Amino acid sequence: MKITANQITALRIVLLPLPLFLIYGGPFSRLMAILILAVLGLTDYLDGVLARKYGVTSLGRLLDPIADKIFIAVTLVPLADLHILPMWIVWPIFFREFLVTEMRRFMTPGQKGLRVTELAKIKTTLQMTGVGLILLTNTFSDRLPTIFFLAGLFLATLFLAVAISSKSGELTGRLKSALLLEGMGLAIAVALPARQVELAYGVVLLVVTLVSGAQYVLASMPGLLKRGLLPVLDLFLSIVNPLFALLLLPFTPGSSHLLVVLILAIEFAVQGIDMWAVQEGRFDISLYKKRFFTPFLVLVFVAMLSSGAGLGAASATFLVLCSFGSVLYLLVDMWFHRSLFKKKEFFS
Repeated sequence: MKITANQITALRIVLLPLPLFLIYGGPFSRLMAILILAVLGLTDYLDGVLARKYGVTSLGRLLDPIADKIFIAVTLVPLADLHILPMWIVWPIFFREFLVTEMRRFMTPGQKGLRVTELAKIKTTLQMTGVGLILLTNTFSDRLPTIFFLAGLFLATLFLAVAISSKSGELTGRLKSALLLEGMGLAIAVALPARQVELAYGVVLLVVTLVSGAQYVLASMPGLLKRGLLPVLDLFLSIVNPLFALLLLPFTPGSSHLLVVLILAIEFAVQGIDMWAVQEGRFDISLYKKRFFTPFLVLVFVAMLSSGAGLGAASATFLVLCSFGSVLYLLVDMWFHRSLFKKKEFFS
């Protein structure tokens, strides 16, 4: 049976919870998590090759960005939970991811949406590589594995650049960006102690993510504002639940990170389904979630704080209710838009 890009993407999504649990283990467990993440990152390239060879399907256009965003959720949330990266780095990255997807959906009813920029493609690769390097540096504080890996990667990219340049006489922008970022990462690893290396890599991820997001915001915001205040309010109501859940992570000890990852992953999935539905001219049922469910969660949280339940109890209640509601909405969303999911697309 022919292996399709959609099957590889689906497999990547199914396997992503595995490194989430391994990150919380010892050095060997962490190393296994890094290796699995590296393999899963390579499948992102492989499914792209297969999609170009056999053709891109509607299902593939949905699954691939969802898989990329869930990859970030299962890696960045543990980094914040374990205090490897501060929340002021992690939270804005997720804010960008949710905001841009919503802008693409709100601005493109019945259309194919904003084109993915070259910087956004670089951003995705950088995020996948960056979280692995941060984990590697945190696990081996002498920085030698990080330095050796980046040195080897830089030399391999340099040899590739020389070969391409000698053949075609020019280098692609992506290859130039790779050389720049790899060289910068190597210099940081050599010059700084481990803790500062982790923070520096996090800042690079943050800056590139925000700059890539600014391109979409500048392109979308004028048209969105012309539609009036209500669409703008709807846009931000659509991203309240996952972003607020992430903010509550430090106040809910125990296994709260699992609920936060679940909420983020499901919200990424339903964003993709809802955008797909809007692009196909279908009714957007997320209207009910943002007009009713989101205010309900906020009111419950505020009511518990007002009653003296405490921030920890209110946060835990919000996460439980939000995760339950997210799962329920995903099931309803998939059933309501079931005609979009064509079985043959998974096998062709």
